[in-house]
Amino acid sequence: MKQPSIFIINMDGCEDRWQATYTRLKEVGLDATRFPATNGKQLSESEVTEWYDPAANLKRYHRHLTPGEIGCYISHYRVYEKVVNEQLPYALVLEDDLHIEDSLAPLLALIPALKNWDMIKLSDNRANPFIDTLKLSDHFTLGNYKKVPNGAQGYLISQEGAKKLMRRKPFFRPVDVDFQFHGELELRIVGIKPYPISEDTSFGSEIAHVNQGRHSNRSTFVRNAKHRIKLFLQRQSRSARIKDIL
Repeated sequence: MKQPSIFIINMDGCEDRWQATYTRLKEVGLDATRFPATNGKQLSESEVTEWYDPAANLKRYHRHLTPGEIGCYISHYRVYEKVVNEQLPYALVLEDDLHIEDSLAPLLALIPALKNWDMIKLSDNRANPFIDTLKLSDHFTLGNYKKVPNGAQGYLISQEGAKKLMRRKPFFRPVDVDFQFHGELELRIVGIKPYPISEDTSFGSEIAHVNQGRHSNRSTFVRNAKHRIKLFLQRQSRSARIKDIL
């Protein structure tokens, strides 16, 4: 089976992270391409304005985005552009601070049999439960969510899913929070457990470190309340129709 395209988002100057993740993928029989991350601190004011909508952020999210969050979203968005421009059926998107299980390669071998999905989550650091499930094999279970896992460490994105997320420009939330508001873009999100990818807590993400920034203290009670209500309402809907996937 031909493996999907695999992109590792990696900050310039931190190629050791890329090399470690690449080496681990080779150990489990997979190949990958380095994808340069965007450094949010190096963006000009006009570039930030092109990508980020502060007015929408004020209305639809509970705090402003840091340069790191802006740079992170742009990095993932540019992967979506590559998926669409090169007409890839789907791709695996990885950040560079990961622990990768041996099960990743056999999991990927199951993906061509699946249909009608936009995103498949392969990582979750909060153990969010599935709502509906289907057995894919003796080892793997497919499921949907009401509470889509946050984090963007590792996931599969289809060409159709990439097109939907590209409609988000200019964005106003962090990229992984937009995943949680899947209904706004009609994103069909499922997951496969046991997850083959987890965050490597022995070191923090260099992307986040280089892009770090302080949030303002303008997150008022009203802003927080509006965000929480919208998130609660979103979580009343399943993230995909599981019977349509297999």
